[in-house]
Amino acid sequence: MDKGSSVQPEGRRCFVTVGATASFIKLLRDVLEPRFLDCLGGRGFDELIVQTGPDHEWALKEIEALGQQTNTSDGGKRTRWPTIDVISYTKDMHSMMLPCRGETSKTKRRLPGAMISHAGSGSILDAVRCDVPLIVVANPDLLGNHQAELADAVHEAGWAIRGELGHLSDAIELLQETLAETQSEGLPPYQEPAFPTAEGERSGLFDWAAIYAGQDAGTTSTEPSLLHLD
Repeated sequence: MDKGSSVQPEGRRCFVTVGATASFIKLLRDVLEPRFLDCLGGRGFDELIVQTGPDHEWALKEIEALGQQTNTSDGGKRTRWPTIDVISYTKDMHSMMLPCRGETSKTKRRLPGAMISHAGSGSILDAVRCDVPLIVVANPDLLGNHQAELADAVHEAGWAIRGELGHLSDAIELLQETLAETQSEGLPPYQEPAFPTAEGERSGLFDWAAIYAGQDAGTTSTEPSLLHLD
C-alpha cells in the first residue's frame, strides 16, 4: 500500500467458532468477558462475530447482560467495544473468516483481525488455507482432551497461535505482534486455492488433518470429515 494513499482502512474483525455440535461454553464465556472486549476495542477491532454451536441461547443471555455493563473497571465509560453478533451455525465459514485476513488493494484496505477457533481439524485447515490470522483453543472437556495435541502441533508449525482459556488477550497481543512482522504491507485480495493442493501443502497440513479426521467419533467434536477441502 502506498503510504500516500487516501484509502481509509476498515476495522478489524474477530470471528470465534466453537464448531457445530460440541459445547464449548468456556470459550464463549471468555470471549464475552468485559476484559476481553476491552482488549479487542483497544486494539482496533470493531466487530466480533461468535458462532455459538449448541450454547446459542446462553450466549444471547450473556450479551443481554453485557448491555447493562456500561462502566469500565477503572470507572470510565465503555466506548470502544466492538459490535457483537452471534450465530448458532453457518455453512458459509468463508464469509465469516475471510474479513479477518486483512487485505490491501488499490481501492480497499482492511486491517488484519483474528479468528479464534476450537481445535477442530476442519476449521483449522480452512483458516490456514485462507491465510486467516488464527488462534486455536483446545476444548479440555472433550474425551481424551485430544484437541490439545492438535493445538500444540499447529502452534509449533507456525500456522496458528495457541490460545489458553483465561488468557485470550495475551494471544491477541501475540498474534498482532506476529502480523506486524509478517503482514506489514497487507495481503492481496483472496483467491480460491488451486486444486489439487500443492505437494508442499499436502505433506504438511494433510498429514495431521488425516490423522485427526480419522479419530473415533466419540472423541471428536465438530468436524465429521474434511470432504469440504475442495
